[in-house]
Amino acid sequence: MHLRIAALALVITTPVAAETQFPVTIPQECFELAQREGVPTVIENRMQATKAKLKLAQMKNSDHLVRECRAAVHRAQQAAAQAGTFAKSQGHAGFQAGVEAAAQAGDARSQNNQP
Repeated sequence: MHLRIAALALVITTPVAAETQFPVTIPQECFELAQREGVPTVIENRMQATKAKLKLAQMKNSDHLVRECRAAVHRAQQAAAQAGTFAKSQGHAGFQAGVEAAAQAGDARSQNNQP
């Protein structure tokens, strides 16, 4: 049991979790389950997020609400990871475009200085 909790804690502390901005609303598919289990529908901080993840991990997959919620959380995590990757790639592309623009401006200046 302790090993399972430790493994789950390791999964929870991924870099994506470190970048999460709170408050976070849980997926719509999880609302009914959250109300039934006494979990808030708006997660205000990392501690609440950890508790909600642990609670969901301990629930049985035979419950259709649990299956739906897990699938929704998985989709949300994938979307967040893709959005993070997209933002990082856009940041790199923006940086590269800035470097190229500076290089072109430098070329234009050097050409204007020639006789």
